[in-house]
Amino acid sequence: MTALTEIDSTHLRRAVELAGQALALGDRPFGAVAVGRDGAVLAEGVNAVNTTGDVTTHAELVAITVATAAGKAEALRGATVYASGEPCPMCAAAMVWARVGRIVFGAAAAEFGQILPGGPAFTLTCAELVASATVPVEVSGPHLGEEALAVFRAAAQR
Repeated sequence: MTALTEIDSTHLRRAVELAGQALALGDRPFGAVAVGRDGAVLAEGVNAVNTTGDVTTHAELVAITVATAAGKAEALRGATVYASGEPCPMCAAAMVWARVGRIVFGAAAAEFGQILPGGPAFTLTCAELVASATVPVEVSGPHLGEEALAVFRAAAQR
């Protein structure tokens, strides 16, 4: 696992902040930020499964969809997606299809799953899924430790 740069930490903390916004809206606490190779934020996303009723509106997919709708699909190639929690297989596969270069996440699914039960769980990690693809994508995480888990603890107390 690579060490986080100051820029990585800033974007990852923004993803955690977005997760808090999702929680405030009544959704599970997940946030994501897509950042292009040039360092520009392409899009942000929050989990919206409860508020939309659409099970595919996970934070990472929302960020990819917003970037694509804004004409930034090409900029996603080689981009970094920062996620507050380890991306599920659906989101990890979507990032492979979008050809992002890096996935950086805060809390590991094994950790937040113990704090915030209730959703489906997978034994396949983000890194394992991505490693099975024919497109190289770097996966880095978990990062931020308790800082990343705090939003999940807050959700569990509701």
